[in-house]
This record gives sequence, structure tokens and C-alpha cells, in this order.
Amino acid sequence: MKKQLLASSVFRFIERFIVVITSLLLTPFLINTLGEHQYGLWILIISVLGWFNVINLGFPSAVQRHITLALEREQHEQVSVVFSTSLLLFGGLGLLAAASLLMLIQFPAIFGLESADQPTLVFALTIFALKVFWDFLMNAIHGFFAGLLRYDIDANISSLNAITKALLVLLLVSELQIMGAIIATLAADFIANILKVIYAKRIYPKLRFSPKNASWAEVKSLFSFSKHVIAAGIAQSINTKADPIIVTRLFDLPSVALYSVASRLTSHVQAFIGAVTGIFAPVFTKMAAKNKNMEQMFLKTITINLFVATSLFLPLMIFGGVFIKLWVGDAFAAAIPLLGFLVFSLLCLSVSDAVKNVLFAQANHKLLTIINLIGAIFNIILSVALAKKYGLIGIAMGTAFGFFISDIVCYLFLLRKYNNYRLGYVFKQFFFAALLIYGVGLIGQQLVTSYMPQGWLALMVASLVCFPLILLLNWFVILTASIRQQVISTVQQKISEKRAKLH
Repeated sequence: MKKQLLASSVFRFIERFIVVITSLLLTPFLINTLGEHQYGLWILIISVLGWFNVINLGFPSAVQRHITLALEREQHEQVSVVFSTSLLLFGGLGLLAAASLLMLIQFPAIFGLESADQPTLVFALTIFALKVFWDFLMNAIHGFFAGLLRYDIDANISSLNAITKALLVLLLVSELQIMGAIIATLAADFIANILKVIYAKRIYPKLRFSPKNASWAEVKSLFSFSKHVIAAGIAQSINTKADPIIVTRLFDLPSVALYSVASRLTSHVQAFIGAVTGIFAPVFTKMAAKNKNMEQMFLKTITINLFVATSLFLPLMIFGGVFIKLWVGDAFAAAIPLLGFLVFSLLCLSVSDAVKNVLFAQANHKLLTIINLIGAIFNIILSVALAKKYGLIGIAMGTAFGFFISDIVCYLFLLRKYNNYRLGYVFKQFFFAALLIYGVGLIGQQLVTSYMPQGWLALMVASLVCFPLILLLNWFVILTASIRQQVISTVQQKISEKRAKLH
């Protein structure tokens, strides 16, 4: 299992690297080709589309859990039952979600767009209703890969998807504008989805889909686990995807483009973090299946999550401002102050992700809806109120506070309700991580602004020099002695195995 987790981490990290690089390269191309106004509209379209992926936080978790338990207990027939049931279930939910999207766009004025932009939004989301449907179908495959700990296959196909999409965007957008981006997205996703089906069959030949294998009892079991997660997903989707709508309603589409520069940059860094930290869910499920105590694993996961997050967010705090100016130009310099607040928002996920792993494994996730709804309410109310005084920075401030309330305070309160874990350790680790990011980060930011020459070469050299120092600092401040020793022992063991193979 350790080898599978290690391979999964490596390939997921490579996937995120490819996705981030292609996105970073495409963003200035799209801004220059579409213009700030149309680029802002494209970001709004993608954001609205993301609202309909909330089931990703629900039934896939249940499918993954059921497949993991069936494999752990060597119930191979049950794997096909879960798969067949989930595929039919996702098909029905996909049709429902696509229909809901088509109904929503009958009222385009609710997005706060000018009348001239509404037809483009309606046209794009009408076509993307197809993507919503097949994305739901693919959730059965995603849950299957996760249950087998084969994140590496999913990651490799996603890497191919990102490269294909980027090439198609470069070929089509100049001539077809937003329509070109739509075609590129659908074509790349279609190829990736076909490959996922093929590889799922290859790695598990016993896998069968048949309506006869579908079980109403399995539907009820999946729904029993997922109904609260779906509701929580809706609330979390509001919390995480509300900002572009708020910006559109209060400001304009160029402001959406400006805000998205900071938001997408921090999200790319978070994606790298998730590539490493997102592989622990099946481990907790396996421990729950064997009734093992998960406290030490939970505390270790918190520490690893914060170590990875700090190691990547700290360089972003130091070099983010310089990077934005080189990346998209001085016209987007107003996005720089947003970084600090958005980084804090995503740092909170390092804690809540670990808590969710425990709660999902124990099926103690029923109150997550209320928690995420509380965060969403704080986020929206504060963002609107602070935006009137501080502009876009106010929206970022409201988002940060909403995440702290939901993903730190409320999540840990819910964890304590079901488990008597040492939460003081969690708060201490979170405090140290935040202190490093903002203490060292702001000092480094001033030094870079004052003394570092402008240019890509200077930025790359400075980053390569600073990153090992940041890792070394976090190694001693964030990681515990036992984890450091475990990492060293694992590395020594790997080196010994390599030497043995060579001889």
C-alpha cells in the first residue's frame, strides 16, 4: 500500500505540474486574445459550471468507500454491484443536473451581466450541459480508481487531458474566441473519459456493468452515506465559488478577470498541495474497516498537510507579486494584495481536509452541511459588506474569514463531538504554519521587491535558492521528530533497495 500511495503522490504531483504549467501559459494568451472583458466572461462561465459538480463531494466518496470496503473484504462480486449501481445512479443525477443548468440559464439576468453578454453565457452553458452529464458518469470511474489506490492512472489521463486542451485552445481560440475554448474543453474531456473507461477495465478485468447487477439496496446505502455530503457539497460550492458572482454583481467583468488572476494562482498552488495530501482518504477508510484507532494517523496527516501547504504557500507569498507582474503585466498589479487573504483561506483546507477524512471514514459527516453553510453565509455577507468599503480586497477578506469559521473552528468542533482527539496540537501546528507564511513571507516579499532584479531569470534563480531553505525551515518547525525520523528511514530504505537491485 505504501508503494501505491508513493506512486500516486508522484503521478498526482506531475499531473498538477502539467495542469498548472499549461494554465499559466494559457492565461496571458486568453487575456490577450479574448480581452479582459471576454476573459472575465469565460471565468464566470467556468465558475457557474463548477456549481453543478457538487455531487463530486457526495456519491463519489460513497462509491470509493464501498469499493474500498468490498476489496478489503475480497467481495469481488460486490465491486461490480457497486459499480453498476453507481453508474446508473450517476446517469440519473447527471440528467437532473444538466436539466437544472438549462433551467437556470433561462434567467441570465441573475448573473449581473449586461444584456450584450447574456447570449454568450446562455449558449456556452447550454453546450456545457453535455459536459455536466458525462462528468457525473465518470464519477463511478473516479471512485473505482480511488478504491484501488490507482490515482496514478487517473493522474496520467488528466495530464493528457490538460495538454490536449491547451493545444486545442491555442489552435481554436484565436479564430473562434470563446466558442474555441468550449470546443477544446469538450474534445479533450471526451478523449480522457474514453481512456478512463479502457484503463478501468484493464486493471480490474472482473469489473462488469450490467443493469442486472444494480441493486436498490445499494442505492439506498449509497444515498444514506451521501445525502448529507451532497448537501454539504452544495453549501461548500457556494462558499468556494461565490466570489466571481459577487464580483460580477458588485463590479464588472474586467474585475472578475483581475480577481481570477489571484484566485487561480492560489488555487494552482493548492492543487499541488492536494496532489500530495489528497491520497489519505482510502487509508482512513481501510483503518475504519478494521476498527483501528485513527488519532495518530489524523495528527500525522495534519502535520504533513501543513508542512506541504507551508512549503508551497510561503514561496507564493514571497514571489507572488513579482510573478503576477511578469506573468500578466502591470495592469493586474491590483491582484497582488489579494494573495495574502486567499492563501489564508486555502491554508484552512489543510485542517478541514484531514478532519473530513476521519469523519467520512467513520460515517460521521452528517453535520458537514450546517458547517459549510455557516461558512458560506459568513463569506457572502462579509464579502458584500467589506467590498463596499475595500473593493476586491474586501471580498477576499470575507472569504478568508468565512473559511476560518467553517474549516477551522466548526470542523474541529465537529471532530471533537465524535472523537476525543488532541485538538491543541492541531491549533499549535496551524498557528506555526500561519506564522511562517506571513512572518517570513512578508519579510521576504519586502526584500524581493527592494533588491531582486526584475525578470524571469532573476525570479527563477531566487526561487531555486529560497525553496530549499524554506523546506529546511519547515522541516524543523512543522514536522515532528518522529515524522522526520520516519521520512529519513523510508528514504534510507529506498536507497538500500535501489543499491540491492543494482548489484
